[in-house]
Amino acid sequence: MELGYKQFVLSIDTSVSVEKFIKEKGGSIQRSKVGEANVIDLMLKTNAQAGGEGSSGGFILPEFNYCREGILTSGLIASMLGNSKFNEILDFMESYEQQREKIKVESVFHDKVMEEVSSRFTKEYSEVITQDGIKGIIDEDSWVLIRKSNTEDIIRVSAESNNVDKCKKIVKNTLELVKQCYDHIR
Repeated sequence: MELGYKQFVLSIDTSVSVEKFIKEKGGSIQRSKVGEANVIDLMLKTNAQAGGEGSSGGFILPEFNYCREGILTSGLIASMLGNSKFNEILDFMESYEQQREKIKVESVFHDKVMEEVSSRFTKEYSEVITQDGIKGIIDEDSWVLIRKSNTEDIIRVSAESNNVDKCKKIVKNTLELVKQCYDHIR
């Protein structure tokens, strides 16, 4: 942000703390599906100045390279160390907890389980995003995302909150919901 970048693309599972920080500083966010290729694709379509994916800590700066670049990211972070603003940012972002779990679900049942979860989510959450899986927005600081695996007999559950106990409860309740839906359709 201090280098003048204002247009960002973040994957749908990137921390809400990053989004809040960017918006607070006058930047804009667009969300892509999970995956570096999806982030880059949306960056290209929207001429975004920077992007990244929270699940891998990947930072993408097109001015340098259109892929996650660990050395660049490390250098940028190192240049900010010792700066009181950087410490404030870390404190803010560290106040958010993310948890990721998975539950065994035979892949032949993935679509039906996801449909049933989606119908229950629309009754439970005020906002449901189906861009990549099913994301339920709980409040401005908490969300849950359910995605089927394309390679394994599992469904992934990711959640975030600014309260550790609440995050654990969201994951626990969502895993139980997926299990109920799976048991119901089998």
